[in-house]
Amino acid sequence: MKDKEGNVVLGYTTDCYLMLDHDLKREDEVVKFAREYTKFHDLGSVAVFKTSDSPQVDLFGNRLGNYCSVFGKPLSYDEIKWHVTEAYRLGMVNKSFVAIREFGSITIRVNSKNNKIPPPKPVYYYRIGDNRGVMDFTRHWVMCRKLGMKGT
Repeated sequence: MKDKEGNVVLGYTTDCYLMLDHDLKREDEVVKFAREYTKFHDLGSVAVFKTSDSPQVDLFGNRLGNYCSVFGKPLSYDEIKWHVTEAYRLGMVNKSFVAIREFGSITIRVNSKNNKIPPPKPVYYYRIGDNRGVMDFTRHWVMCRKLGMKGT
């Protein structure tokens, strides 16, 4: 019999804001990357969310986690594809995330996964310039983060 305890997983999908999925990274590494990357490339404000924990640690015993970064400035999809490739070159996204560029949009999860993985949690916000992408994502996250959770 199939498990009927699962929930629908919701995401925020965009073809005009850069969003990156950083799996198995240290929080300080993702925050530093997001802040420096947005300043260097003039991508507006940036928010970093922790999407899930991981049992993995790096060689120094630092706990790794899964994160996403959402940038504020609207971009063409060609620019977004370039930034995804650049983030891969810099070691901040994995190869499977690079493959999604071909679909014409990027999606980041906004609610829990089957009551086992909580909704993404904001861990950092850097306000500099345009913040439309961050605000659009955050509004959707606020509206959907508790949907599908048992007992809500």
